[in-house]
Amino acid sequence: MSDQNVLSSGGFGSGAGAVLGTSSGIANLASSLAARLGGSATSYFRQLRPASFRDVKFVSLGSEASFGRRNELHEYPGRDDPWVEDLGKRTRRIRMYGFVVGDDVIAQRDVLIAACETPGEGSLVHPTLGQLTVSLMDFRSIERWEKGRYFEFQFEFIEGGAQTYPRSEDETTGKVLNASSSLNLAAAEDFAKSATSAIIKGATALEGAVITALGWYTKATNLVGDARNLFKLLTNLPGDFGRFTGSATLPTFSKYPSSSTAQSGATTESLIEAATVARAGVTTASSTLDAAARALDASTVDDFSTAAQGLTASVLAATTDPADAVRLLSSLSGFTPSGMTTTSPIGVATSQMKSACTDLFRRSALASVAVASSMYQPTSSDDAASMRNQVSELLDAEIDIAGDQAQDATYEALRTLRAAVIADLNKRGAALSSIREFSFGASMPSLVLAQRIYGDATRADELVTQANPIHPAFMPTKFKAPSS
Repeated sequence: MSDQNVLSSGGFGSGAGAVLGTSSGIANLASSLAARLGGSATSYFRQLRPASFRDVKFVSLGSEASFGRRNELHEYPGRDDPWVEDLGKRTRRIRMYGFVVGDDVIAQRDVLIAACETPGEGSLVHPTLGQLTVSLMDFRSIERWEKGRYFEFQFEFIEGGAQTYPRSEDETTGKVLNASSSLNLAAAEDFAKSATSAIIKGATALEGAVITALGWYTKATNLVGDARNLFKLLTNLPGDFGRFTGSATLPTFSKYPSSSTAQSGATTESLIEAATVARAGVTTASSTLDAAARALDASTVDDFSTAAQGLTASVLAATTDPADAVRLLSSLSGFTPSGMTTTSPIGVATSQMKSACTDLFRRSALASVAVASSMYQPTSSDDAASMRNQVSELLDAEIDIAGDQAQDATYEALRTLRAAVIADLNKRGAALSSIREFSFGASMPSLVLAQRIYGDATRADELVTQANPIHPAFMPTKFKAPSS
């Protein structure tokens, strides 16, 4: 045997023998220590997981990890004690040492190098820390001729989180929802004061609550059966319906998903079933309000308020299109009770009860109108301004009523809700194009016009929605559409 073969043979033997001897020595030492301290080393080693990175396995020789908090030390002149500022959790850094061994050690190393050069985060299985999502900061491969078919590795990982961005639209939408809840609370409180005052004047005043509730929930039940509302169920069918798309089916900054995305697997039968269940919910809410009105007394005033607000919530849930929800709930907020009252003490008490109920119903509907507006996706900045003005006008009228009645809590809640609605629609409409008027010498198909105006034929449906032609192949010569 040549000297080179002897050296190589000795290298292989010493490398493999060193690994086996080290492993055996560690196992013997661990068993001896466990016997002295109690317990079994076998139970510990069974808990260890085979090390791997991006599903490429290697043998772990050990690791180091740093944890803790990011603390910034502040020291001031003339002050004995420093101030330690906690800046959050410290970056978790993990150093690992490992190896691969065998006749195919070069192929094993190349597979691991490929895994380490793959972009993005990867999955690390640490023997004691378990599975972690990490970013590889450094990787070194160490090979020595005297160790033959044995390659050593050094890794440095950082455990990170998902990349997130600030989303101001979620904040403005959330403010609308919070302000809507505050309005409901303030309206319920003012109703309790007015209703209790009327109840004290005589039980006959309770008839005013029953009559007013009957008229209001009858109107609500009729509204959800509105033909346009039922037609809007089509907006949730998968597919492209051009001008018939709903106001929540376009990409939106709102936290609410689009209807077509949320129900992409919808069928006509499933939509009819969902609409039936939603209308049944309105009927159930109406029955609850009727029962609360008939059982109304000083101890059940809160139940009546809850039932009234539950009815408007069920109407909102039964309306698939946000623009249609604003239309129906706006109509519901314009409810006025029927029937004449006298100037007698009983008549005055009945009138006071009717007025208190009407105020509660109207404000409950307006709170739901605001929620619907936060779900609405404007098609342009002009559309956003139109919705903003429509909702703010309703709230302005109610602000005047609350101010005239010296209902301070409701007055402030309405003003806060109005500001939240305006901020939300302004924010979401600011990123959209304005509307301008286009004029052409002859009628052309929507695909041609979309390519001509925007350089993008896929936007043909936007033009169809805005121009509302008899047929997309024969667009009007004059129409309004987004400017860009």
